[in-house]
Amino acid sequence: MARPREFDQNDVLDKVVEVFWARGFEATSIQDLERATGLKRGSLYNAFGDKATLFREALGHYQQSSVVRRWLATAPEMTARQAIDGLLDKLVEAGAASSNGCLITNTVTELTNRDPDAAEIVAEALRQLELALASILTRARREGDLESDADPTALARFLVAVVQGLRVLSKVQDNRTALQQVADTAKTAIWNHPDTPKPPRGGFLDSLFGRPN
Repeated sequence: MARPREFDQNDVLDKVVEVFWARGFEATSIQDLERATGLKRGSLYNAFGDKATLFREALGHYQQSSVVRRWLATAPEMTARQAIDGLLDKLVEAGAASSNGCLITNTVTELTNRDPDAAEIVAEALRQLELALASILTRARREGDLESDADPTALARFLVAVVQGLRVLSKVQDNRTALQQVADTAKTAIWNHPDTPKPPRGGFLDSLFGRPN
């Protein structure tokens, strides 16, 4: 009879996510994972498979508890506009607080050309995000915050690009003002209301990297 696992799988995956998130797939060694989880490689491999399989498990686990997913779960409790604006602001807050970016986004740049299984997890995550945003934007049109001829799907794709852009920028820039400028510019592009905050004047790259001398 197989011995029962003597560890909590979710707790282990939380720790594995932190390592891959901070270091990336290639730079993470099995020794890094052993130190983080307190488990030997035999236990990790028996429970999850090899390093690549463990990474894909961690990627799926991360997706279930990501900032975006948790925020979107609250969307029915607010207006559609509040849900979209709040999501952008939440991403600014998270990006200013950590330089790790997003594990999904990081995987796009590191692995999707070499790991079809990881690529499919990422692609599905982005598809689900687009569908969720399109649904919220359709509701925004009904609520009068979007023009009647606005295309929720096109706007959702635009927002997915903004979300990914904020995540990438947060890896190289912890300037919350610069990240907020991106978010506010996206709000201006989406909503046709006079009370939409206007982004500050001046080029975004100037605020991000500093004005050239």
